[in-house]
Amino acid sequence: MLRHPLLDQPYQPTLQAWIACFTGYHMPEALDAELSRYDPNDPDDREQLIRRFCLAREDLRENFRHRQQRVLALQAAVADTHYDFDKVWEPPEDDYEDPQWPSRWPERVIDSRDFFQRLLRAARELWHDDLVRADLPSLKQCQEIAERDHGSRDWLFSVDNPEAWKALFGLAATPYELDTPGPQLHGERLHLALSGELPRQLLPASWNSPQGPGHCRFMLDIQGISELTMSGTRFDGPMRTQLTRLNPGYYVRLKIGFDCVIECVALSVSIADVEGR
Repeated sequence: MLRHPLLDQPYQPTLQAWIACFTGYHMPEALDAELSRYDPNDPDDREQLIRRFCLAREDLRENFRHRQQRVLALQAAVADTHYDFDKVWEPPEDDYEDPQWPSRWPERVIDSRDFFQRLLRAARELWHDDLVRADLPSLKQCQEIAERDHGSRDWLFSVDNPEAWKALFGLAATPYELDTPGPQLHGERLHLALSGELPRQLLPASWNSPQGPGHCRFMLDIQGISELTMSGTRFDGPMRTQLTRLNPGYYVRLKIGFDCVIECVALSVSIADVEGR
């Protein structure tokens, strides 16, 4: 169950959370002045308020699954033709002090439903990658994929943007086992530096002499990880890769060294910084 980013309880987003950036009990003067430049009843200003405040100012304590739940709650309200959006702007009845409204804003927001409809469209656009990632299959579902449906040895040609590899090595040279000094995990992103020999039988026929590169180096970049598990004691050494396209997304299984296994579900997998010698 998804937990609240600050409280030890299930996460249940409200529509009031979307507009919390417009209210406060002690609103800083600078924020009041900035918000007062806009009229929430003007269509163009609404778009600016939504994109610059409701969506662009990220709370780093929330992840992509929190965003998905916020959008689903908003989507359900917009789909309800009887939902009273005017009440969203009203302060809670049990508050002893009303939150501060931008000083030069009108007393009420006209056609609140239009505001939240615009908000839903913008959220689907600007948070597109997060929403897609939240809908990726679970790691358990990917582990149950039949072996015949997994990727082949030519996994390099299934990743996003393999042009850098093709430009240097063509399509005939595909290393099966590469070496890595170990993965680098940065939040929801995994980097691996890979290098290894290209078996001579896989080299293009035009490379009849030592002139053609027989060794490769490049970076494997896995981004938008929705779920990841790691096991083992040594994360450096020879690596074998199993890459399965999910459309969208990927299921990646990396076996490194003697006993290390990394499995993840991610939005994209790409290669970069390709070198040959």
